[in-house]
Amino acid sequence: MPESSPSTRAAAAERPAGLGRRTDAMLGSLLLLVGLYHPLLAAWTAFRLGAGLDMMVPAMAAAHLLLCLLCLIEHRAGRSLHAAVVFLAGELLLLVLAYGYWGLAAQLRVQLVQLVPVLLVAAVLGRRPLAWTAAWLCGLMALGGWVDAASGLFRTDRVLHATSDLAVSAFGTVMTAWLLHHSVTGLRESLQEAHQRSQELARKRDELQVEMQARERSRDQLVHAMKMDNVGRLASGIAHDFNHLLALIQGYVAKARRSEGETLQAALQGADSATRRASAVSRRLLDFSRLEPGRPQLLDAAATLAAMAPTLQQVFDDRVHCEVETGDVQRLIHFDPAQLESILLSLAVNASQAMPDGGRFTLRLQPPDTDGRVVLQLQDTGQGMSETVRARCLEPFFTTKPVGQGTGLGLAVTAGLVEAAGGAVQVHSRPGEGTRIDLQLPSRPLAA
Repeated sequence: MPESSPSTRAAAAERPAGLGRRTDAMLGSLLLLVGLYHPLLAAWTAFRLGAGLDMMVPAMAAAHLLLCLLCLIEHRAGRSLHAAVVFLAGELLLLVLAYGYWGLAAQLRVQLVQLVPVLLVAAVLGRRPLAWTAAWLCGLMALGGWVDAASGLFRTDRVLHATSDLAVSAFGTVMTAWLLHHSVTGLRESLQEAHQRSQELARKRDELQVEMQARERSRDQLVHAMKMDNVGRLASGIAHDFNHLLALIQGYVAKARRSEGETLQAALQGADSATRRASAVSRRLLDFSRLEPGRPQLLDAAATLAAMAPTLQQVFDDRVHCEVETGDVQRLIHFDPAQLESILLSLAVNASQAMPDGGRFTLRLQPPDTDGRVVLQLQDTGQGMSETVRARCLEPFFTTKPVGQGTGLGLAVTAGLVEAAGGAVQVHSRPGEGTRIDLQLPSRPLAA
């Protein structure tokens, strides 16, 4: 959002569209105080003077009170700007009566209380209303000075005294108006700048939220891409299992055709069992490849890794010996099962590619450390990595594979998923000595 220029801010200061919340509250308090001040001052004057009280005093107090009540009604009705304009106009007219009736000298003791509320409201309305109000007040003071001089028949001493009072009062009024203008304008500009910064921060926050959502979707898509890549690698093993199950079904059906009674029932039950197993294999493949957001749940770490053994074996050829060691570790981990299976398969594929001439792959479950973290340790006897490659292997899009054979996202996505679960990934490798990847995951004891 572009910053506003000084001319734009000045224009905004001259043309207020309405009163802000804080200014609105200030106006309400000001109307209440002014409405109470004049009747109280009239009551004190009546108490002090008694029968010598000029009846113009209570009349002016009643007029001020009525004006403030009307403005308070407008203010409470939500028309604060209209209330401010009416108050300013009404006070200026009443001051015409006060200075024209009593003169300037009689107003000096209460002049500050009279003028500051008027100037303050004018300053809130803008620069031009404030300038016109200050000029109007100076004119009223000149009128009051003329009344004072006329009451003394324009004697030299009275004229000099009235002129002195006029100069001091007019100078004080102009200075007060100037200070109020700069103070209110500065506050208004500060509020506008703060509002603009708030809007800019809100816009950046929205952009950041959109970016975070896009990154979350991208990560989900990367996880799905890893799944589909692993599905392709597992397809041959799945096809072999299906062929075996279909052969079983065909054998049971052929046997059923030649059998009767209990033998027929047993053959049909065998065919039904083989069909269920085939359905389970296809369902597992579909569940694994489905694009869904992660749904972490509590998993028995040992049982989950043990169940992965047949699937992992299908990643490697006959020259690689694959082992899964869980020991007697009985811990629960909080992870999405499909994502965990995808991570392990992806790392197993990397290990397979690092052992083109065969070797050994071990998936080992280590007991929890002092922080309660279990370690899923994947180790191969492959080619290993240099220190430079090992230091960058968790970076997105970093890969040493030829173009078209890898994106460099597998380990980066793995690290992101593990860290999102509160864990960490450590890679240990040396050229010619193989690679060990430790997936450290928070765990809790397995309930008895």
